[in-house]
Amino acid sequence: MNEEILEIFAELGAELARDIIAHRKGKKCPLTPRGARSLLKQYQLTGNAIEAAETHLNRGWQGFSASWITNERKFTDTHNPMSRAKPLSPHQQRHEDAHAAFRNQGINSNDKFANGTLDLERRDYRSH
Repeated sequence: MNEEILEIFAELGAELARDIIAHRKGKKCPLTPRGARSLLKQYQLTGNAIEAAETHLNRGWQGFSASWITNERKFTDTHNPMSRAKPLSPHQQRHEDAHAAFRNQGINSNDKFANGTLDLERRDYRSH
């Protein structure tokens, strides 16, 4: 049966095909010829069968669907504030600039504000 599956996965190369077979066997879900044809079809739907097969193995998935890869390319989480870059306010920009200047200058040993304390001008102070 493995020889038949290797023939089905011929376009992926023998080493990758053996890895897929071993991966599925390790998941206690051995691959059948019918399953191999279905899996190959999903790999081909991504546009790059070899890359899709490698992604499948690298992520440790038991199965594979082309939509998992194609949808991933379009994915944006509208509820995650980190995925939306907002411009900094003038206050935030001054704060970032002051810290950048501080990091570039280093800490002077004669500075009374040692250990990373930054003295900002009074107008830059805002309570948070």
